[in-house]
Amino acid sequence: MATSPTGSYSLPESKKQSLMAAWMNFLPPELLIEIFVICSSVGDWRAPLVLSRVCRLWRALVITSPRSWQLISVHELHRPLSSIRSQAELWISRAATLPCELDIELSDVERLLPVMSCFLPHISRWNECTITAGSRTIHTSLSPLSQSAPTRVLHYLDVRLHTPSESSDDEDDDISLSCGTAALRHVSMKVTVSRLPIAEIANPLLFTSLDITESPFEQCAPSSELLKFLSCCPQLEHFCFHGIPDDEGTLEHISAVVSLPRLHTIWLHCTCSQRNILSHLHLPALRELRIRHTNVDFPLDTYHLVEEGDSEDENPDFSQSSWSDQHTGMGLRKLISRSKPPIEILDMDLSDMRTKDFRWVFDRLPDLHYFSIVGSDMSDTVVGLFAPMPLKGEEDEGGDRLHVRLPRLSVLRMYNCQQFSGDAMVDALSKRTQFTDAVTPASTLTEVVISGCGGFTPRNTQELSWVLGNRLHVY
Repeated sequence: MATSPTGSYSLPESKKQSLMAAWMNFLPPELLIEIFVICSSVGDWRAPLVLSRVCRLWRALVITSPRSWQLISVHELHRPLSSIRSQAELWISRAATLPCELDIELSDVERLLPVMSCFLPHISRWNECTITAGSRTIHTSLSPLSQSAPTRVLHYLDVRLHTPSESSDDEDDDISLSCGTAALRHVSMKVTVSRLPIAEIANPLLFTSLDITESPFEQCAPSSELLKFLSCCPQLEHFCFHGIPDDEGTLEHISAVVSLPRLHTIWLHCTCSQRNILSHLHLPALRELRIRHTNVDFPLDTYHLVEEGDSEDENPDFSQSSWSDQHTGMGLRKLISRSKPPIEILDMDLSDMRTKDFRWVFDRLPDLHYFSIVGSDMSDTVVGLFAPMPLKGEEDEGGDRLHVRLPRLSVLRMYNCQQFSGDAMVDALSKRTQFTDAVTPASTLTEVVISGCGGFTPRNTQELSWVLGNRLHVY
C-alpha cells in the first residue's frame, strides 16, 4: 500500500478498480442492468462494448440486455463508413425487438446520405432520430407511427445540388427528415450536397421516389454519376430530374445499364443529357414518361457510339433544335428497344424529335393513350402518322385492311406547334376517328386539344368539328 500525504494508506488504482468491480458484482443483476443502460445513454458511444469487457458477468448482462443497445450514437468525425455500418448492424441486432434511438453527429452534411444508408434498412425500428451537421440540428420522432400499422416505407428523397459556399435563403432547410401518419407510415428525407455520394453508399437507398435538382451556374451531376446513384436506388417507382441546359460532352466512361424494375414514372427537365440517361436505363414497368425543356439551339457533342438511326437518311425537316431532337429521339429508341415498356403517357414540353424518330416510337407504343407535345417543329409527315395505314405487307398490294399506330390513343394535345398545316391535321384525324369509331370504339379519340398552332385555321376547326364534335377543343 502507498502512503498518502496525511499518513493514511491509499490503494493502487488497479486495486481500486478490482474492488469496485467485486463490490458491484454483489448488486442484483436488475440493478446492474439499469446502471449499464444509464452508462450507454450518457457515455461514449462505445460504452456497451467497454462494459462487456470488464468481466464475464458484465459481458453476459450487457449482451443479454437489449435496453443497453437502444441508443445508437454515431460521432462520425471522419470515421470509416465500414466502422459505422458495423456499429449499426451490431447495435440493431443486440437491441432485439426494441425500438432504437439514433443520435448522429456529422462533420458536414456531405456525409449524411452515406451514414444514413447504414441505418435506413432498419427504419422499421427507429423511434427517435437526431441529426447534427455543423450548426444544424434536427430532431424527428417516429413514435407516432405505431408498431401495429403496416411496415414503414422510405417514400421520398429530395437531393439538391449546391456548392458548399453557396448562400441560400433556405439554408436552414438543407436537411430534413419527416414521417407520415400511422396509416401511411411514409418517411421522407431532403438533403443539400455539392455532389452525389456514389462510392460511399453502404446499403441500397430503398426510397420509392427520388427528386434530384441541379443548381444553375453552380453544380451539376454528370450523367455517369447520376446513373451510378440511380443504381443505389433499386426500389424507385418515381424519378424526377431537374437539370440545367449544359452540354456535358461525350461520355468518357461507358456507364453500365441501370435496371429499375419498379419504376413507372420518369420526368426529365432542362437537361442536355437525355440520351445518355435514357440509353442506359432498363425500365420494364415504365408507364409515364415526361420530357420537358430539352430543346436547345446549339450543337451538342455526339454520343459515344454510332447506333442504328443516327444517320440522316431522309430529307431533313425544319428544326430549331436539330441536335437535341436527335438526342431525344435516339434516347427513346434505346430505352424502348431494351425495356419494351408499357408506356401509357408521353408528355413532351419543348422537347422534340426527328420525323424518323416519331415514326419509330409511334410504331412501338401500343399502350399509349395520352400524348401531349408543346413547341414541336413536327411536319405534315408526322401528323400523317396518326392516320390509318395498310397492314404490313399490303402497302403495295392494294389491300383494304387497315390499322392505326398508337391503337389505344384517346387524348391528343398539341400546343404551339407551328410547322404542320391545318389541312394535314384535318385529314389525318378525320380518317383516324372515322376508322376507330367504327372498328375500335373503346379505343378511339375522346379528347383533342389544338392550341396556338398557327397553321390550324378557323376553317380547319369547323371541318374537324364535323367528325370530332365536342371532343375537339381549339384555343
